[in-house]
Amino acid sequence: MRNTVGVLSMCVLLGAVASAQQTTKLPVSPESKLWVEGTSTLHDWTCRTQSLDATIEFDANAAEQLSTAPPTALRRVQVKVPVKSLKCGHGAMDNNLYKALSADAAPEISYILATFEPAPGESDASFGLKTVGTLKIVGTERRIAMDVTATRLPDGSVKAAGTVPIRMTDFGIKPPTAMFGRIKTGNDVKVKFELTVSAEAMAAASKE
Repeated sequence: MRNTVGVLSMCVLLGAVASAQQTTKLPVSPESKLWVEGTSTLHDWTCRTQSLDATIEFDANAAEQLSTAPPTALRRVQVKVPVKSLKCGHGAMDNNLYKALSADAAPEISYILATFEPAPGESDASFGLKTVGTLKIVGTERRIAMDVTATRLPDGSVKAAGTVPIRMTDFGIKPPTAMFGRIKTGNDVKVKFELTVSAEAMAAASKE
């Protein structure tokens, strides 16, 4: 009898743990965007992605808290960008970028959140996160620290924005050149993003 009670208790405990660990995925809205800003000896430049695959995973019981509190139950953020979705407004520059990023051999740039902690200064309209994650470009992974600011919008959606300064050579990338080397791209670039999760997506996730 004692063994039976012990087994039942263990089953209940395991069930509770499994329930607590269930996660739900929140897709980002179509207006979400990511772009890269850089410099050259001729002019500054910007390349914007035309395709963005991003998901945010939360504890299933806390997805609805995103619109009212810092996401303490955040579990995972993953972002994927096809290299050839980046457009710079000039075909020759696009091709130079794809070549530098080895688009055929490494067709995707990815980011995965590893850890985070709430930053001081939360208000009714916004909150901040100090994050650490892994950025993978041209098959090379680097851990990066990044400050993210999330803003609660009037329609109930939440927009998270951040900037990641990187050096191309840290990922084994040779900064692109043009005009037989007379135009040179700067080694330092900034990857910027705005990811928006709609109120409808949060409400749907909370009901799953």
